[in-house]
Amino acid sequence: MSNPEATAIPEDEVSTDMQSIAWTDVIRPAVIVLVVGLVAIPLVVSSNYIGYVALLILLFSVMASGYNMMLGWPNLLVFCPAALAITGGVTSALLMMHHGLPFIATLLIAGAVAAVVGTAVAASVIVIGSAFEIVIATLAFEQIVYYAFTNWERVGPTGVIGIPQPSIGPLTFASQVEQYVFLLVILVLVVFLVAAFDRSLFGTLAIATSENEDLLRSIGYNPSTYKLVSIVLGAFILGVGGALYAHINTVITPDSFVLDQTVFLLVIAVVGGLRTVYGPIIGAVLMVGLPEVVRSAGLGDFRPYFVGTTLILVILFLPRGLVGGIYDRFHFFDSNGGVSAWAFWK
Repeated sequence: MSNPEATAIPEDEVSTDMQSIAWTDVIRPAVIVLVVGLVAIPLVVSSNYIGYVALLILLFSVMASGYNMMLGWPNLLVFCPAALAITGGVTSALLMMHHGLPFIATLLIAGAVAAVVGTAVAASVIVIGSAFEIVIATLAFEQIVYYAFTNWERVGPTGVIGIPQPSIGPLTFASQVEQYVFLLVILVLVVFLVAAFDRSLFGTLAIATSENEDLLRSIGYNPSTYKLVSIVLGAFILGVGGALYAHINTVITPDSFVLDQTVFLLVIAVVGGLRTVYGPIIGAVLMVGLPEVVRSAGLGDFRPYFVGTTLILVILFLPRGLVGGIYDRFHFFDSNGGVSAWAFWK
């Protein structure tokens, strides 16, 4: 029989440690992202092209942050973020166009619907267990969602067209600058949520599920619970990101989120750094922004090679991604992707 006193000690130690974390550790990353985003506004307004690229960077930062929660903390290769994103996008578009719901309500419902779908995915992942089988099962699920929307008469191959732009009451975000500021606010909220999860007991135990599940069970925790929380929260953010994508572009089709987008989100997360707060944002800036620079230089045909080469170099020389690599070499970020103690904004 196990000793009750022995199992209680680690749990109390973890709880005490988590209670000692200041909320400034959660607020600081959100403030930094907000300040950097606001400073970039003059660049956004310099041209429509740069403005649209900036919108894409913010959109993929949001979605990659959600995918990072599914991949990084529980260390599960769930290969269906595109399915969750398009579920959110179609849900929000149809609710606003056919049922007249306000945008903010449809945005939250889109995230909730994606979270429900994510719950089903999480349940399957927990039952399957094997990493290889998880990849195959979630890839199959993504294809099922793709063909379901393709054959649904309300969506079809042409998708949903004429989706209203984001709005709050009478205020519609029509211009690129307005949409940029709105997406920046959403990204700041996502960063706050991810940082709060990372610093919480849930985040710590989600990491523990990838390290030693037997040890976690021995101190009274169910690993499946924390895998479920990670995947459902990530699915919610992906659903919100898909809805934002639909309303910013005013159109969404089944081809908007296919396997290519899943791989692209995976590349963004890995290049930026899994299990980090800033990693998805830095990855999005690099993998969305720099290929556009290559294209504008007349080398558009080389963009896929750029993405592939960047991924290979990061895996070889910075296996923890850019944020993890910067921490390992310079201690500029802390081990979880926050700002280190010596940084001037600490």
